[in-house]
Amino acid sequence: MINLLEEEPVHIAGVLVKAFPHNTQAVAQKLNALPGTEVHEISNEGSMVVTVEATDKEKNVVDIITKLSVFEGVLDASLIFHHNDAGLVPHAKNNDGKINFK
Repeated sequence: MINLLEEEPVHIAGVLVKAFPHNTQAVAQKLNALPGTEVHEISNEGSMVVTVEATDKEKNVVDIITKLSVFEGVLDASLIFHHNDAGLVPHAKNNDGKINFK
């Protein structure tokens, strides 16, 4: 989930990962072990819906997608969606805990 109080822009990428059907569970475990990466759905044909989240400070989303695309058992990884909240209005919490949009 997007945290609107992040200091750095958050990048969220939707990736379609393809693996051999007999190997999807092992590949999904490797993908879920990567920080900021989560497998949401696995088809019987070997396709996996994966999200990758990172801030500019943490790591580059492209580097993470490249890394997962060369995992053993991965046939292909395709970027389907990318969101960057860098253009959002800066915001902060007030002393009363409410969000203040500047």
